[in-house]
Amino acid sequence: MKNSFVILVGVLLVALLLSHMFLYQVRYDQVAVRTTFDKADESSIQEAPGLKWRWPWPVNKVALYSKRLQILEDKIEELQTADGKSVIVRTYLTWRIADPLSFYVTLKDPDEANRQLSSRLREIRGLISQYQFDELVNVDREKLKLATIEQQATEALSAGLEQAGYGIRVESVGIHKIILPESTTQKVFETMIAARERLAENALQEGQAQASAIRSEATSARDRILAFAERRAQAIRSQGDREAAVHYESFAKNEEFAIFLRKIEALGKMLDHNTTFVLSADSLGILDWFNKDPAAAASPTTPAPR
Repeated sequence: MKNSFVILVGVLLVALLLSHMFLYQVRYDQVAVRTTFDKADESSIQEAPGLKWRWPWPVNKVALYSKRLQILEDKIEELQTADGKSVIVRTYLTWRIADPLSFYVTLKDPDEANRQLSSRLREIRGLISQYQFDELVNVDREKLKLATIEQQATEALSAGLEQAGYGIRVESVGIHKIILPESTTQKVFETMIAARERLAENALQEGQAQASAIRSEATSARDRILAFAERRAQAIRSQGDREAAVHYESFAKNEEFAIFLRKIEALGKMLDHNTTFVLSADSLGILDWFNKDPAAAASPTTPAPR
């Protein structure tokens, strides 16, 4: 019984060893390059997932590569912008293996691919130095050129890798972080303060210009209104003088009666609000006209009877 168990274990170990020697597995997110005596061609590429057959080493060798998107972050480095300011930039790129055969022939190892990409990524930093500081750091998104820089870097790096024939496709190149040195930060604050002061001065000048325009318009409107009122008043005075001239002719026929009427009109205005005003009639002379002798008034030159 014991010998049977030992034999069973031995058979299992031999089966495992043989399966390891003659079989290999390709996962759904992998691609395999199976070489024959270190030589590979199009038939060496195995992309379908599952167990695959092979001859033991050194006849066949299998290299497994991931088909997933891979990220490479470069180290932080200080750069000089086109207008002489310093920025600390950290860049990154995403890539994947597009041609496993070319990748195996040229690079073989993903670590070597990262080294090649890192050296080429440093060359892309020259693009950043071609732009001014306010095109990298700005509160106005329309003035930022980060998207343009990333697009140019992606196109330049893709062209270089295609020419090298590494079998790598760059998906994107981006700026992960921009840090301002202390000296640059102070200059940025000074620039921001100056910009805000210019905005405040422009706003003040604009407000003063608008206030001056409003005052000028108000003065012009006032002058027009006063001129119109003066013309209207002059027209009313002229009309009043014409109407008064007609009344003056009537008053001239009997001046005393006209004066009496004006006094009555004046008393009406004075006593218009339930006012009791007691005066001697003699003091005003209002009744003088009634106290006169009609005969005397009719013929003032007739001599008195003897």
